[in-house]
Amino acid sequence: MRHENHTQHVTDEERRDFLKALGLGGVLTAGGLTLGEVREQMATESATGLSTIGEAIRADLTGTLEAETLATQQETFVEAVNALPAAAELGLPEEGRREQFASLAGAGRPVYDHLGSAGFFESTTQNLPAFGPQNLESSVEAFASSEALAAPLEAVGFTGQEGVDMLATVVANARELATYHWVATDELPRERFEFSRHVPPMTKAASGGVLLWMENLDEHIWKKRVLLTGEILEAADWHVQTMAAGFQLMTEGAAAIADESGRFSNQELGALFSTAFAVQAIEQAHLANDVYWITEEMRAPRRTDLKTITS
Repeated sequence: MRHENHTQHVTDEERRDFLKALGLGGVLTAGGLTLGEVREQMATESATGLSTIGEAIRADLTGTLEAETLATQQETFVEAVNALPAAAELGLPEEGRREQFASLAGAGRPVYDHLGSAGFFESTTQNLPAFGPQNLESSVEAFASSEALAAPLEAVGFTGQEGVDMLATVVANARELATYHWVATDELPRERFEFSRHVPPMTKAASGGVLLWMENLDEHIWKKRVLLTGEILEAADWHVQTMAAGFQLMTEGAAAIADESGRFSNQELGALFSTAFAVQAIEQAHLANDVYWITEEMRAPRRTDLKTITS
């Protein structure tokens, strides 16, 4: 999977805001940075709140997750991410609907099902605080300062500026996420709304939504191909890549709990899960805006079929 065109979906202003949130606004310039370069300039600080979150999730789930299952299915998912061809490079489908994005969803589905049966989503929803700018910036700061947390991103090709752009997107959309896209499940007024009894835990909704969008995207591209441009296909690539990175981070955290390796501290685990679910939730909204809700200004120029006119 290629990342050459991601720069048009994350602005230099968003990258500068990300650096300011880390206290590095006057130290580094925004363009072309990697997470490693950012980390070199950061002072490590203790994040008690994140440590408490990580500790609680670890305590809930130790002994309930199957290490071998997660390791096998995670490997399959990573292989599927790295084998996925760029939609923009393939161009618009001519002969029929492709299954490139659905195949990625299929590789992620066994991970999602196992986490669901093990109570993972209930624990993460209960222990993660409601998303807000301050909480998310703290999570992003802790994530950026950790070399261990960058490794799962490298497995899905986020080896350069992509990791910075992923975190910059979280900072840029923190307020919108808190306001419109994330409501703690236990805060729903269940006595007033019948539907609220059927709402899944919020982390499950975020992760499951990623798979549902991927499962539908091939059909959307096929049915709406007359409207699509190269820019829209590039946006689809980037948002799917970033959703997949968030899914990979989530899986890596679960796998670390399952195999009891201790490769992440409690603080790192809290930062990892908070960031992973924020990325998955944000990118779903961006995929809808940039790929599904095609305005007249976005759409491809209308084409006249001369054969139809003359027949």
